[in-house]
Amino acid sequence: MAGNENDALLAREVAELERLLAQVQCDGNRRDLTQLLTTKQQLLRASQANAVAADEPEPMTVDSTEPPTPTLPKPTPVKVGAHPAKPSDVGEDVHVYTEISRFGWEDEGYGKDKVMVHIMSGIDGVGDLPKENVSCHFTKDSFDLKILGLGGKNYRLVKHHLDKEINPSKSSFRVKKNRIAITLWKEDNHNTWMNLTAKNPNKPRGANSKDPAAGIMDMMKEMYDEGDDEMKRTIAKAWSESREKQAAGGAL
Repeated sequence: MAGNENDALLAREVAELERLLAQVQCDGNRRDLTQLLTTKQQLLRASQANAVAADEPEPMTVDSTEPPTPTLPKPTPVKVGAHPAKPSDVGEDVHVYTEISRFGWEDEGYGKDKVMVHIMSGIDGVGDLPKENVSCHFTKDSFDLKILGLGGKNYRLVKHHLDKEINPSKSSFRVKKNRIAITLWKEDNHNTWMNLTAKNPNKPRGANSKDPAAGIMDMMKEMYDEGDDEMKRTIAKAWSESREKQAAGGAL
């Protein structure tokens, strides 16, 4: 009975890998899946062959030497996924994702608690999915949105190194019929976000830059971070006005 159960389990694994392989688009993932599928198929064939041999009557012989046990190939562990594991990943994720590249965001402003991220294109019908098919994991400097089984595909929007720290327990997301809104709750509402993610997360403050515009931006951010409330309000107002002018001129 144990052999039959093992064969049934291997057969299900082979069938699932064949389904995944039919959906894979990236060459690297296809290569890894093919390798794993081949190994599973070899194990299944060997197990079935052993089961057939065990069911056949033993021949009458005076030779008591038992036949050698066939050596099965050792399966090679293969990790399948569209993205390398990152701190925000919960467990091992074997799904293949399409990256969400079209979204918008806005900071409510100085003294306000929230930064909003809006996904309004390319996810029509997301509100009809089961609740468990849409999830968003938050850390103090990242969020990871996953959508499973939308139109036969899986979608993901993950952002690390956010411009400022957030409160993961207060951050949330909301699913509507054809869109998703993510609420990032600021750890400090006196902060104004210049960008959704930090431009140079590993760069020390005050480091020289060959890009004059980047140097000015770094200086403004340093003034903002170290300034008093009045200085922060002044810089936040100037930044908001600059963004409004860019939006009016058609800039993203």
